[in-house]
Amino acid sequence: MPPRPLSALPTSSWSRNPGYVIDLDPLPCRLRADVAGLNLLESDRALVMFELGHAPVYYLPREDLRMDLLSRNDHATHCPYKGDAAYWHIETRSGTVENVVWSYEDPYPEMAAIKDLIGVYWNKMEAWYHDDRRADQPVEIAGRVNETNNLAKCYPDLAAEWHREKNVRLQPYEFAAESATEVWWLSNDGKAWREPIRDRVLKVSTGAAVEPAAAIAS
Repeated sequence: MPPRPLSALPTSSWSRNPGYVIDLDPLPCRLRADVAGLNLLESDRALVMFELGHAPVYYLPREDLRMDLLSRNDHATHCPYKGDAAYWHIETRSGTVENVVWSYEDPYPEMAAIKDLIGVYWNKMEAWYHDDRRADQPVEIAGRVNETNNLAKCYPDLAAEWHREKNVRLQPYEFAAESATEVWWLSNDGKAWREPIRDRVLKVSTGAAVEPAAAIAS
């Protein structure tokens, strides 16, 4: 299914979760990336997206990519904060690399800054370079909640107890395990209660009671 225009999208999640974080910062270096021996992009205008609970992602202007090497396909995905994304693949000597780049061509107004920029999957590139030096990972901010240190990644069993209905528009990947945010939990026998994330993590880590005595029936 192709991506939908903004007028056909469901209401974004920004109104229900205005504290969600998506920052778009200039990348402080010249960026280059190769795939299957082909130079796909080169830019000194690249941006890095820091999204809550996700790995950093590089976005850059179309003019800085070899769009002539890419073929648009019918694949599309939806992000409740950005909108619908269109995708492109690339044909190489060793085969097709599917959905290697994407673009939000008609994003939600809150993310208008990414309109028509091209996002590139880090792991689908053969090599990345920052100022002509080989880069092993994208630029990161120390201490940021990302895809490696969020609650869902570090404590999947606790993430399974996340109360999906009461924690409206909040997801366990958005929080660090040491967060003091008080959220709703749901036990296997249907009891619901509120408790700070860090307190819940501490109890599980120390083998304390899995839920407080004052649990509220859901």
